[in-house]
Amino acid sequence: MSKPAIKEPQNEIVPNNSGGFEITAEDIDIPRLNVVQAVSQIDAPHGSIVIDKRHVLAELETPITTIPMVWTKGYREDKPFGMEPPSRSVYNKEDLDALKKDTEFPVIEFANITLMFPEPEDAKGAGAYPFPISGKNYAIGTLNVAKMAYSQTFKRLATYESLRSADDPAYNVFWNLEAITVEGRVTYFAPSLRVKATDDTPDKEVIAFINKFSK
Repeated sequence: MSKPAIKEPQNEIVPNNSGGFEITAEDIDIPRLNVVQAVSQIDAPHGSIVIDKRHVLAELETPITTIPMVWTKGYREDKPFGMEPPSRSVYNKEDLDALKKDTEFPVIEFANITLMFPEPEDAKGAGAYPFPISGKNYAIGTLNVAKMAYSQTFKRLATYESLRSADDPAYNVFWNLEAITVEGRVTYFAPSLRVKATDDTPDKEVIAFINKFSK
């Protein structure tokens, strides 16, 4: 996914004491985003969106404003929950072909999606939004999605960008992230991404940071 370069981001999040090495996105500690399930070992309401297993960003069916930063598609074994060893994951066609030949389990699509969240005015819980950019605080977390969650997040991002030019990426606009209830043999909660109905757009300093982050 190509990104236009912006040369002068005004607000760095990472320190510049790197011993002469260039700091990249891989050097930044990005916590995980979870949608809390009935079986989750997270002390939070079922269906809530939690970052770093500590901070509730939004409760069930409550949209929260977000900005997609980067996302990566892969494939993994679809093993039963809790089965060891963990499912193997691959990120290219050659490894996918090898995995399909070597596994007894179905192989499914998944994605890792890194999202940025501007701090709401009514935010609760110190430390949830630790990154200052252009006078505002932000949270950054990565969501791992598969199956319905994959369709409701990654596919919507991919569809959005496929219908626009390369210089109009998904992070040029605000999105809503929301956890919804999925009824079936087992009820569970899944994340959903949709473009937010607003004329507001992310600050240019935020766009500059995302461009640098995604290199």
